[in-house]
Amino acid sequence: MLRPALLLTLAAAMTGPLAGQSGMIRYDQSTRIDFTPPPGMQIPPGRIPRSSVRPMLLNFTPEMTSWAAAPRDQAADAARMAEMREVMVIREVGGGQMVVRGGGPPGEMMAFGPAMAFGGGRGDMLTGAFTNFEDGNIVEVRELLGRTFRIAEELPNYPWRLTGEQATFLGYPVFQAIAQQDSTTLEAWFTPEIPVPAGPAQYGGLPGLILTLTVDSNRVTYTATSIDTTTAVEAIKMPTDGSKVTRAEYDKIVEEKMAEMARMRRGRNN
Repeated sequence: MLRPALLLTLAAAMTGPLAGQSGMIRYDQSTRIDFTPPPGMQIPPGRIPRSSVRPMLLNFTPEMTSWAAAPRDQAADAARMAEMREVMVIREVGGGQMVVRGGGPPGEMMAFGPAMAFGGGRGDMLTGAFTNFEDGNIVEVRELLGRTFRIAEELPNYPWRLTGEQATFLGYPVFQAIAQQDSTTLEAWFTPEIPVPAGPAQYGGLPGLILTLTVDSNRVTYTATSIDTTTAVEAIKMPTDGSKVTRAEYDKIVEEKMAEMARMRRGRNN
């Protein structure tokens, strides 16, 4: 049961002077890898990484947000490459290339190149998400086999339930909320000190910005790594590149492409 003091805190935050706040938040998007090597592929134990990590950037204003891949830190990448003592490259896994660092603890991974799909994934990738709080719409930008698609629809309405749990994250007070939508379980920690009802990717709808989010028990996790509310954010505009499709149309395209690729694989194996 949510305590009255917490309700008052959240209400005050949403009507306070920070209502016009804007800024940028960097996240690490970690995706668990469930990969079973096909028959005949010999991979040393511990060489298949447990997850892949992708740096992402959320720009937000009181009216809109944009979500996209963060600019790479070339110096940090070079330093990590210098630490590598052994490298194994696995090609043609989900149409991409994976580079595994052999010198670190089992399960660490650095990934470069095209997006990867493991364990029966669809092979597409969310490359951007743009929300408009004024009209209640979101546009997802997805890449599929070299093509770009825009999917426009209403913002999801997640059935959030606040648990009353509180903590501090990156110096901000955060509150826990959970939601169950269809077969997806969400656990979010949000801060009312940034009173924007948004978060990573397409997630949002809470009285404050989501700083950490777990989807289906760590299948995908989003963790804020830095928060900048002092740098001016230019006006965010909805994307115009790519083919505009509905969700149903896009799902049909994905299904057809995956079936086509499966037929091609069977043809090569015959």
